[in-house]
Amino acid sequence: MVVLLLTLALTTASGQLPVPASPGELLGDTVELKGDLRVETEPGVLIVARKNAVLRSGTSVIRADEISYNHTTQVAEARGNVLLVMRGLVGFAERLTLDRQTRTLTAENANGEGAAFVQKENVTPEELAAQETAEQLAKVGKNAFSFTTRGLRIEEDGSYVLEESSFTPCDCDVTTPTWRISTSSAKLKPDESATLTLPAVRVYGVPVLLLPWVYLPLAQRASGLLLPEVTGSGLSGFQLDQPVFLTLGRSYDLTLSPGYAFGTEPADPTRGSLGVKGPRLSTELRYVPLADPEGHPAMEGRLWMQLVYDLKPERDPLNYNVLAPGAPPRGLRGWGLLEHRQKLGNDFFARADVKLFSDGFLFADTTTNSAFARSYYYVPSTATVYHRGTDDYAGLALAYRQDIRWGHPLFGDAPRPPVFQELPTLRYALPTVPLLGPLSGGVEVELSRLSPIDGLLGDEGTDGIHWPLLPDADGTQGNGRFDPGERQARTRLDVMPRVNATFDLGGVLRLTPYLAVRESLYLYEATRETNHRGYGMVGAHLDTELSRVFGEGANALRHSIRPSVEVRAVPHVFGQGSPQVYDEVDAAVPANGFFQGQVALRQKLLARAGPSGTRELGRLDVVQSVDFLERRLGETSGRILAVLGPVTAEARGRLDLFTPETEERLTQVSARIGWSIIPDRLSVSTGYERALASSEQVRRPIDMLLPPPLAPQEPGPSAGASCSSADAFINKPIDHLLLGAETRLPFGLNVGYGAEVQRKDPARCDVAELFSQTLSVSFSPSCDCWRLNSWARVGPGTSFDWGLSVTVLNLGTFGR
Repeated sequence: MVVLLLTLALTTASGQLPVPASPGELLGDTVELKGDLRVETEPGVLIVARKNAVLRSGTSVIRADEISYNHTTQVAEARGNVLLVMRGLVGFAERLTLDRQTRTLTAENANGEGAAFVQKENVTPEELAAQETAEQLAKVGKNAFSFTTRGLRIEEDGSYVLEESSFTPCDCDVTTPTWRISTSSAKLKPDESATLTLPAVRVYGVPVLLLPWVYLPLAQRASGLLLPEVTGSGLSGFQLDQPVFLTLGRSYDLTLSPGYAFGTEPADPTRGSLGVKGPRLSTELRYVPLADPEGHPAMEGRLWMQLVYDLKPERDPLNYNVLAPGAPPRGLRGWGLLEHRQKLGNDFFARADVKLFSDGFLFADTTTNSAFARSYYYVPSTATVYHRGTDDYAGLALAYRQDIRWGHPLFGDAPRPPVFQELPTLRYALPTVPLLGPLSGGVEVELSRLSPIDGLLGDEGTDGIHWPLLPDADGTQGNGRFDPGERQARTRLDVMPRVNATFDLGGVLRLTPYLAVRESLYLYEATRETNHRGYGMVGAHLDTELSRVFGEGANALRHSIRPSVEVRAVPHVFGQGSPQVYDEVDAAVPANGFFQGQVALRQKLLARAGPSGTRELGRLDVVQSVDFLERRLGETSGRILAVLGPVTAEARGRLDLFTPETEERLTQVSARIGWSIIPDRLSVSTGYERALASSEQVRRPIDMLLPPPLAPQEPGPSAGASCSSADAFINKPIDHLLLGAETRLPFGLNVGYGAEVQRKDPARCDVAELFSQTLSVSFSPSCDCWRLNSWARVGPGTSFDWGLSVTVLNLGTFGR
C-alpha cells in the first residue's frame, strides 16, 4: 500500500485540481441575490436572503438556507446546506465566506472540518449552474478529483494558498474518499503544479506515509518522478528501479530509470549461473511527431534500451554453466528495442521491430523461465516498407536473426555458427479479385535472398550441423570451403497464381473448384548453380449449411449443420523435387506430389444475446483427412463445446493411427471445464492437456491438407537414462493438469490462484510434479479509481518471479 501512496506523492499527473485562476471567476461584476425571504438590513449595502437563497453571478452560483452579501466590503456569507458552483468546481459546506477584496474563501462542514470540493468533467458550466440539489450535483458529469480545505487565498499570479487541505485525484464517493493526501498547507498553481508541506497519505483514514515536502505536477504532461518499480525473480533476485519522466515537447517524452539488481548466489560458486547483478539504467523514448488529416498518428514509436554493469563472473561462451578462465566480472552488457510505425502517404507505410542483445546469453539471463528461453535459437528483428492498396500488397522487408544459443558478443570475430538472414525479401500479393463470371483469382510473388551477413557459406560440414559442442567427424566444419551437405547463400523467386470459381448447385450446395501453380527459381550463390521446382495444384471444396430455429423471441435457439468435403492434389513436381529446406516454401510439397482429401462436419447451437447478438451454447466439429496416394487415413480431429448455465466445458482431440509409435498416435488431447459458482464473484476451472510436437497443425506443409506420418523415433541418449534423469523425458509426451480459481469480493479485493501439474512420460516413468504456481492479489474500490496489483509465480529451477503495480485513473499504470 505504501507503493500506491508513493504514486500520488511522487508521480507525473494530469488533470488534477484545476482551480479558477482569478477572483472574477468566483463572482462576476454583477451579483444577484434571491430567496423566499429577502431583507435589506442596510439599504444598498447589506442584503440577506433566507429560505432557498441563491446568489448568482454569471455561471457561478451559491445556494444555501441563508446568504448575506455586503456590497461595500464585497463579502458573501452562506450558512446551512451550502452548495457552491464555480465553472467546473462544486463545493459542499455548512458555512462558507467569500471575501473578494482579500481574495479569500473559507468553508466548513457540519462538524467543523474542511468543506468538500469536486472538480467535474464532461459537463458545461451552464448545466452545473442549473442543478439545485446536492444529489443532482453529485450525479451530473464525471468526478475528475475531489479535495477538502478550510480556506484558500488567491495570490496576484493566480496561485492558490490552501489551508488544512487534502487531495484525491479521483473517487466514487467524493464526501468519504477511500484515500487522500492531507497537508497542513499547500500552494497550487492551476494547470502547473502543487507544493505540499508535511503531507500524510491516508488510506481509509489510516496514515501510511509521511513526507516532509512534495512537489505534485498538475499539467497535462509534466516532468517528475514516477512510482518506484520493485520486482524480484529467481534469476536476478530483488530489483529496484526509480523512473524519472521528462517531457521533451508535445510529441516526445523520455523516461530514465536508474536501478539495481541485487542478484542471486549460485548453489556452486565454481560454476556459472544465469541472471544479472549490478547497477543498471533503462532509457525509453516515446514519440508521436506527426498526425494524419483525421488526427490519427502518422508516425509513432518508442526506443527502449537498458545497460547493466554485470558483477557476476564471466562464463564460457559455449556453456553458461562453465566459468571463463580467471572469471572476471561480465562488465557492461545491454539490450534494446525499437518499435516504429509511419504512414508515408499514398498508401505507403513503414514499420520496424528491432530487438538486439549485447551477447547471446543475455536473453536467458533476463527471462525468468530459463528452460523456455533456451528453447529459442534466434531473436528476430525486421524492417518493412510496404504499399497496401485496396486490392493488393507490395512490400520490401529486411530481417536479422540474432543467435542466442551461445554467449558470444553481438559484434566480434569469435567463431560461431553462421545465421542466414533475409537480405532482402520482396513480396507482392493480389488477393482474390473477380475476373470473369464466376471466376476469381489472385497471385503471390516473392523474391527472397537468404545469406549470412559476412559470407556465402553456412560451413556446417558435410553432416549439415554446426554445433560447437559436437565433434567434427571429417574436419569439414568451418574450413571455409563449400562441401556437399552444407548450406549456401540462396536467392529464390517464387510465383504462385491461383484461380477459383464458385457455383451454386440448386440453392443447396456450394462448389468451389480451384487451380494454382507454384514455380520457384533458385540461384545458389557459392556454386553459382541454378535450379527450379514447379508444380500445379488442383482442388475443390464442396459445402452446404442446414439450419433451423426453435422457439421465438429472446428464447429462440438456432441449430446449424455444415458438412464440407475438400480434395487437393499435386500430380507431378517438375525440376528439383526436394530442394534443400531453408523455409516453409522449400518444404511445401513432397517430391512425388500428393493426392489428399478432408471431410468435415461442423455443428453449432446459438442463442440470442441482446437485441442483435448471439452466444454459442454448443459446438461439435469432426474432421477426417485421407491420403489417397499413400492409401492411408490422416489425423482424425474433433472438438466439442457445451455451455450449460454457469458451466462451460470443451474438449479437443487428434488421433493419427498411422504413426509408428503406438503411444504417440494420440497426438493431442485436451479438455477444460469452468464453473462460475457465483456470477462475477467466484469461479473455478480445471484443464488437461497432452500433446506432442507432432500435431498436424505443426507438421503440415503449407500446400498440403495433411502431413506425412511421423518417422520412427531413433534411440538416443535417453534410452538408457533413469527416471531421475532429465534425459529420460526428451521428446516424450507430458501430461499437463491446470487448476485455477478466482474470487471477486464486494469490497474490491480480488484473489486468483493457478497451478500446473505435470506428469512426465506416463508410459514409462510416471513422474508427477507441481510444475508452477501463480498467485495474484488485487485491490480496488468499486469505481476502479485506483487498483493495486501484486503477483508471484514459482516455477521449475530458478523460475521465480514477482511484481507489484499500481493503476490510478487519469495517471496510468506504474510498476510491473
